[in-house]
Amino acid sequence: MNPDSPIGTDGLSEVVWNLAGPLAAQGNEVHVVGPYNNGIVPFSGVHVHSFKLPFIGYRNILGHILIVLRAIKVLKKYGPFDVIHAPEYLTTALLSILYLRTPIVLTEPGNIYDRIANGNPFDFYTTQVYKLAARITARRCTKIITTSEVMDFWWKYSGAKSDRIIRIPLGVNLSLFSHVEGAKAKLNWDASKKNLLFTARLSVETGAQYLVEALQTVLQAFPDTYLHIVGSGLFEPVLQAKVAELKLNSFVQWHGWVPLDQLATYYSAADIMIFSGTSGGTPRVMLQAMACHTPFVGSAIGGIIDHVQTGTRGWLVPPRQPENLAETIIEVLSNQMEAQRRADNAYNYIQSLGWTNIAHRVYFEVYQPLINRD
Repeated sequence: MNPDSPIGTDGLSEVVWNLAGPLAAQGNEVHVVGPYNNGIVPFSGVHVHSFKLPFIGYRNILGHILIVLRAIKVLKKYGPFDVIHAPEYLTTALLSILYLRTPIVLTEPGNIYDRIANGNPFDFYTTQVYKLAARITARRCTKIITTSEVMDFWWKYSGAKSDRIIRIPLGVNLSLFSHVEGAKAKLNWDASKKNLLFTARLSVETGAQYLVEALQTVLQAFPDTYLHIVGSGLFEPVLQAKVAELKLNSFVQWHGWVPLDQLATYYSAADIMIFSGTSGGTPRVMLQAMACHTPFVGSAIGGIIDHVQTGTRGWLVPPRQPENLAETIIEVLSNQMEAQRRADNAYNYIQSLGWTNIAHRVYFEVYQPLINRD
């Protein structure tokens, strides 16, 4: 999460809050610990314990470790707790060593060994720390909630036994993500053009570079196509240089980071939402786009495979193959009836993945057995 953004509106913090709110509404006492700087809490009835970021900074491995150590200090002050749940495995690794006698639950955000095999954005030293954290979490964490069949494999590969893994998909905030009428007009997008959308953190493994390459071929079939890129990150200058190199500046619009409560308008305005990543767990942007009734094309990786099912709810493409991606985009743009049929199927499917349902499953399938096991 970005500590300067409103609470619960970006990063894995969104997952935390979308679980915390329904759990509190069910009558549980819920505490959230994080280095929040500002913002109104998104759900009432949740206790928030904030702390200052360490001086070392943000988004580096040493700073990350110091953040977790400060969070553990807060936990020791306000505990004991019946269950501690985190959406990130460096945290669960340290918790499993330093905060004993409390069940530790992880909802995986992916797995470093998957990254290494399919697209690793981290430097050598960060990679080694995450490998160690994954192995510790796999062996010591009480329960690991995986969000896809692929992640089942990678967490078993990391050392987790089958009886400590449970698969529960990520949810989507259905009150926030639904189709927005007149979205193109609200964003001043030309309704006569083909509008493609990519939204994600801009890093090497989210694969926007392959979509930029595919755009060249798409433009040959549909010269009135525009690619809208929503997101920011360290890879952004590389992408911008790629767009300039391919002389695509006139066909790409950069929107930067967009607040969570505005994303539904972008999904609703798009003719296709595309996620061309190479590795990772389940991208939340896919679920959000489906909830907004937007046709979806995604790489055949991680949780995308579980949810999309080519021919039913969207289109799957092999990662790192811009030619194949371009052909699929052209196919979707050429057959709007089929695109709408699959978007309808995805929309109907996603209604069962509201966070209230997911929180209910997490409580009864994970928390309750751990609380009652003594």
